[in-house]
Amino acid sequence: MVGSKWRGLTVLTGLAVLAGCEAVPTAAPADQAVPMAFSACLSRIDETATRIGQTPAILAETSDSRIVRFRDEGEIVTVTCDATTARMVVQTRPAPIEAGAVPVEATASF
Repeated sequence: MVGSKWRGLTVLTGLAVLAGCEAVPTAAPADQAVPMAFSACLSRIDETATRIGQTPAILAETSDSRIVRFRDEGEIVTVTCDATTARMVVQTRPAPIEAGAVPVEATASF
């Protein structure tokens, strides 16, 4: 469990670097937008995928836009590259609890 926690923090740090912002591990939704050329944004997605060993899910892709999603244990990170606005937007949201999963609080014993 400790290894997976550190892996999660590493993924968060890598994705925060993707956006050029500091990593702030939190369960609250967070959006970060930074000015960036479209080609540089696409390269950041590829570099991050390689670094964390995860292929992102492609949600949408056109000649001037790409939206991908990375999933970490406790978070979903959506990255949008937009050529028309020349910016990258990184959205971090808590991952939904999967059916049948028991929340950690419910398993704690006192």
